[in-house]
Amino acid sequence: MGTSFPRWLVFLAWGVVITWLSLIPSPPVLRGGLLGWDKFQHAAAYGLLTLLGFHAFTNCSVFRRRLTSAAVGSVIFGALIEVAQGIFTTTRTAEASDLAADIVGAAAACTLVVCVRYLQKS
Repeated sequence: MGTSFPRWLVFLAWGVVITWLSLIPSPPVLRGGLLGWDKFQHAAAYGLLTLLGFHAFTNCSVFRRRLTSAAVGSVIFGALIEVAQGIFTTTRTAEASDLAADIVGAAAACTLVVCVRYLQKS
């Protein structure tokens, strides 16, 4: 993506995809292996959301604050999605283990960003 394309638009679009997949009555099912495991899907989705959030909001020049904001924002979004599943759907349920997987994904994304930054500095 060039500088003319707004990165926040990709971040927003991914949030819409997560919301849609989380609230539809019967989400698509991936079969087999790690990709078919629900908790891996949660971790991957919210890890990507964290990465996109970190890259979208470059107006914050403080690295740690930007990364923390992206991760915390992703986790809060995940918690709100779980609440929405419990309140607004009849075929989906809110699960604490899903939120835990969201947190693992956000933490993995933070670890990746910090490692890449460290390698770039050395």
